[in-house]
Amino acid sequence: MLVVALRVKQLRPICQIRRAFTLVELLVVISVIALLISILLPSLKSARAQAKTVACSSHLSQIGKAAMGYSMSHDGWLCGSPGTSGSVLYGVANAADPLAEELATDAVQIWDYAGPLAARYMQKSLPTSRLERMRIIREGVFKCPENRFMAEPFVDHGGMFETAPMVSYNTFRNFLMWPRTMVNWDPSRPWGPRAPVPEASFDHLDGTTLQPRSHLPRMDRIVNPGIKAYLADGNRFTEADGRISYDPDWNAEDGGMFCNGGPTMPLGNQTELVLSSYHYDEQLGRYGYRHKRSKQRGIVVNFLDGHCAYMSESESRHPDTWWPKGTRIKFSELNKHSGLLVLPRLDSTYHYVVGR
Repeated sequence: MLVVALRVKQLRPICQIRRAFTLVELLVVISVIALLISILLPSLKSARAQAKTVACSSHLSQIGKAAMGYSMSHDGWLCGSPGTSGSVLYGVANAADPLAEELATDAVQIWDYAGPLAARYMQKSLPTSRLERMRIIREGVFKCPENRFMAEPFVDHGGMFETAPMVSYNTFRNFLMWPRTMVNWDPSRPWGPRAPVPEASFDHLDGTTLQPRSHLPRMDRIVNPGIKAYLADGNRFTEADGRISYDPDWNAEDGGMFCNGGPTMPLGNQTELVLSSYHYDEQLGRYGYRHKRSKQRGIVVNFLDGHCAYMSESESRHPDTWWPKGTRIKFSELNKHSGLLVLPRLDSTYHYVVGR
């Protein structure tokens, strides 16, 4: 018995010896961990980007549903036009400074779709201060999760307007404007068969692109609403040096800060790069094409039938998404990306006719 106890006592120090990791083993473990991180990080980044795309789609879907509610309540007319929801500004502000700070309307601008929808269909209380209303309709459901950009007013206003988050979503004036049938505004017929104000007609824009004469900014005049865009990611003005800006005038022209011509438009001048800025400078393109998938930038689009979908930059260039069926677009009035897509289908006068 004594002999066994002595042997156990002699073995105990040997059992207590602890073996440490060698330097090689530590390096192997660190290398494996680094490899796993390098494999997982892109997946995590992609998942995060995908989640933001889904959230953006949800925002656009909510705005689109409110816009459909507006159309149903207003005999089919579309929200966001100077001849529809924005026409009220001509009644209350016609003699006012275009940069008036206090206006008792839902819309902050004749092209503003967000104010009327927020006030009437999203139960938001909007103040009379245009600055305060602009803050409300640039945030929450009206802000894309990938929009981290700030915009500054490009007008020498000398007033209260400030650098603020860029407007995330744009409507498209190609559906919101009347054909070349502009007449003077008639208060008794604010939504007549002809444009109620000059700003609501294509007569007010340069160029020779022609909508079909029967077009009006009404749901019952939209052919194939499932492929026609109402809202999408975008940015309205980008300066040549890369700064983002916005027009705070209540009667801003050609879409103001809420509306643009879409990804088929040419560069034009260096202060209006809108969505088509991507072909001018890839860095500027990130402002509008904010969502990245499979190494290509893209946008989330809300269509006139209410559904939302992601479109890659190349997919978004086709004119059929952004123009009414039957529109005759002069080849020179398309950017190079859109022009190449329709080149085989030009007619003898070098026009593309929207076929869907």
